[in-house]
Amino acid sequence: MCGYIMEIITKGLNWFVFIILLIILLLCFPYFVIYASSFSAQIKLDEAILVKIFTLISGICILLFVFRKNRLGVWAFKLTNQLSIRNTLILILLFGFILRILWILLVPTVPHSDFGMMYKYAQEVQQGNYNGFHNYAYFARFAHDTVTVLYFSLFYNFTTNPLLLIKLINVLFSTLAVYYMYKIVAKIYNETLGLLAAFLLAIFPPFIMYNSQTMSENLAVPFYLISVYYFVLIIKNESTFHENESKYLFFCGLALSMANMFRMVGSVFLIAYIIHFIIYKGLKKSVLRLPIIIATYFIPMYLISSLLIYNGITETYLWKSKEPSWTSVLKGTNFESIGHWNVEDAKLPDIYNHDPDKIAQASKQIIKDRLSNASLQKISTFYLYKFGSEWAVPDMSAYDWTVPDASVSNSSATKFLRKFESTVLIPSTLFYLFLLYFSILSLMKNKGRPEEISFFLILFSGFVMLLLITEAQARYAFIISWIFIIFAIGGLKSNHDTNFKVHPSRSFKYSNFLCYLFSIGRLF
Repeated sequence: MCGYIMEIITKGLNWFVFIILLIILLLCFPYFVIYASSFSAQIKLDEAILVKIFTLISGICILLFVFRKNRLGVWAFKLTNQLSIRNTLILILLFGFILRILWILLVPTVPHSDFGMMYKYAQEVQQGNYNGFHNYAYFARFAHDTVTVLYFSLFYNFTTNPLLLIKLINVLFSTLAVYYMYKIVAKIYNETLGLLAAFLLAIFPPFIMYNSQTMSENLAVPFYLISVYYFVLIIKNESTFHENESKYLFFCGLALSMANMFRMVGSVFLIAYIIHFIIYKGLKKSVLRLPIIIATYFIPMYLISSLLIYNGITETYLWKSKEPSWTSVLKGTNFESIGHWNVEDAKLPDIYNHDPDKIAQASKQIIKDRLSNASLQKISTFYLYKFGSEWAVPDMSAYDWTVPDASVSNSSATKFLRKFESTVLIPSTLFYLFLLYFSILSLMKNKGRPEEISFFLILFSGFVMLLLITEAQARYAFIISWIFIIFAIGGLKSNHDTNFKVHPSRSFKYSNFLCYLFSIGRLF
């Protein structure tokens, strides 16, 4: 494709994502005001000591920014000056691992809703009962949860209550995601910014909090990041087709297939891969490379699905639930529930005796009636509210899915977090605003931006459209929320170019690196 058309497409993508991020940023501010007001009201009750704690934390942060070149900074420089890139990465991974371990131990979440059903039914699967996958049982209607249930069932071979063991594996997978965030950004920019990206993901609140819940995204995210990493390696390569690239293509598709079997949004990634390749690499390279990714994406899913059907475990392919996807779109157009789950739309399959053709036909007609009979103003307001409920929730509903249903019998931390919700949500909001601010900043400065960022613009745009169409939940945005870190790195880089080179095989001066981190405070 000619350079002029590529430039127009890139600018169009840039402006679209810029506007979307700006809307999210503006919609996030009310959350901060609400949480801050709620925190102030709670403080006045009987816990004045919290004021001192919050003041102390705020004071430390201010000191780090204001006195970045004074004695405090010097001590930090001397302490870390001899560390290598490798050792720093290990420290970041260890720090992220410890944060996640502490969370799952201090907040012992008990699975509920869909997560509870998956966890409990997994025990029956381990005992050989596959009725939940047959006829019109829940997991036959929503076959995309099948692999997660089978995965959970493996843990019942070791203990009758494997909840903590599952959470520990969640922590390992989440820490793996931090590592691959480093790998992706290091490949796009440099290893220094890769370390910064890894650190940001290590402390990103939803990626800590959701480890205590039995959700499939905990398993899917690292596989999606692995797939993206190999795709970045592919598009970074400007030479002719070679043996290493065939390996990258293979692992890109295979990791995407694995991720999709846990959380079925892999088609969005695959479409983004195809679009980026065709636009930025041309049809000739696309014809040689894309078939390998597509084949290694579909073949494993087909083989596993066929194996499950052959052994009588399931009756349908993993991607072909007995309840048509139109019901999700139907819920996503319900004005009263702002596109969220609702009883009115959820009972439609029962009305038509779970006949997929009749359900799909009825869903389409109801959707058509809703949109055609509503005014443009009502539709616009509805989708703005729906959009905000999906993307402008700073913790991606991690608090609601983890803390309220945590056991309080032996956890004073859970009791505290239940009483003072804002102690979690204020830092989460500030961190999210930080990412959004620098993400927007990165899109305002296109000069010298790596071409690979265009892929992430396409990917993010795909998820924005998907979540606008389907049933809304804030946690659905969690699967792609790591992308804000990649955008934000571009904003941080454009304002603070590092003045030192990174050598992975030896130490580098941390005085420059930490100065760079501390200097971010000047923007606020």
